Amino acid sequence: MTLPNEDVMELLQERFIVGARNIDKEGHVGLSHGYRPDQTAVGTTNGAGGRNVQLLVLAADDTVIHALPGFWHAPDLLVELRLALEVYRLHINERLSSASKLAMFEALHRAHMRRHLDGAQTRGEWQHFDRSFELERAEKETRDTVHTVAGGPKALKSIPQIVHERLLARPFKRQAEFGMDAFVDYGRPFYDNNLGHDDGRSFPRAAQANRTREREQQKEQDKAARAAAKAAKKDKSAKLTAGDRGW
Repeated sequence: MTLPNEDVMELLQERFIVGARNIDKEGHVGLSHGYRPDQTAVGTTNGAGGRNVQLLVLAADDTVIHALPGFWHAPDLLVELRLALEVYRLHINERLSSASKLAMFEALHRAHMRRHLDGAQTRGEWQHFDRSFELERAEKETRDTVHTVAGGPKALKSIPQIVHERLLARPFKRQAEFGMDAFVDYGRPFYDNNLGHDDGRSFPRAAQANRTREREQQKEQDKAARAAAKAAKKDKSAKLTAGDRGW
């Protein structure tokens, strides 16, 4: 996430409370072949690896103020964090109505995109394997990642543009309602950047790891559902007993 940059670190230290959470078992997380979690991304582009790492700016009430998937270059990360501070001030402003906040939220993002998107787009080009995968997908289904050039074929929007358009569709959402799965849904879920090219590998180890993770998640969900059903049954039984006793 380019956090070692001095300017980024200074802004984070002065204006944010920084924390981290392991998202390895989240359903939206992709897997890469040939990398360890402690390795450093070098020379990549804004938004690359969006399934594997996300930077969220949250308010105290768990409202998502801003979200940045993947790697971001320091100059772009700085302006995004400053935008987050503006959105946060808007969020906590008790003098404004909900309608006014929504209108100003959109205005902030539109103005930000006009001022900063050109540079971020240049540094936000798609990686080749993500590009080919996304264009192929856009031929089969409707995707918000593409636009149609007049008289020409579909072309990919830059990842920074996609990020801001998706943020505009999620104003002041709580984290549980934000929909991270859809927010980071672009490009390939599995890839191997060590290859230097996309050879259409199926990544069986990554696929197996995801299947194992999905089974574990299903077990946890089933366990929670059983516990909830048991609690509901116990509560119903208690109410029936109370009724029999005339309470």
